Amino acid sequence: MCDYEIELCETIPPRRELNAILTQYYRLIVSRMQDMGFKIDPAAPQSALDEFWANTNDYLPPNGCLVVARDSGGKIVGCGMMKRFDQQTGELKRVFVTEQARGTGTGRALIEAREQAARDIGLTRLIADTLTPNVEMRSLYPKLGFIELNEPIRTTTYLDQPMLRPHLHFFTKNL
Repeated sequence: MCDYEIELCETIPPRRELNAILTQYYRLIVSRMQDMGFKIDPAAPQSALDEFWANTNDYLPPNGCLVVARDSGGKIVGCGMMKRFDQQTGELKRVFVTEQARGTGTGRALIEAREQAARDIGLTRLIADTLTPNVEMRSLYPKLGFIELNEPIRTTTYLDQPMLRPHLHFFTKNL
């Protein structure tokens, strides 16, 4: 059972609040990429934030959704996004929970909330990708009914980060 309040956002939360959680997420991703031997531009986390803020409409209805988890004090301790990939498919993006929220069911709750949001906007399939070192997501997706594919999907990451292609795992779930 998730110990945190899950909120489906009708609008984008304040920039400072969302940047705090997204910065933690991007730092973790950069760290994992560096551990894989990639040389990462120190500006990469800020560039990723800038890209998100330039495309926030992709993550709000009717195109997608943004879900956050908040602790009892209202602080965001997790997030997850989904954007429309095509007419029937949503692409899951940026699922992350802080250290304090790990192991509480918060990641699961964030995915389930995005599944329901996808159904609500008429989508019938979800896709996701994750890097090899993201053992948390590679373990969680199958537990939630996602199937790992042997062939790549031309996801946002696949298209924007070709150097990561050999390290990506792709998942799909029919809703």
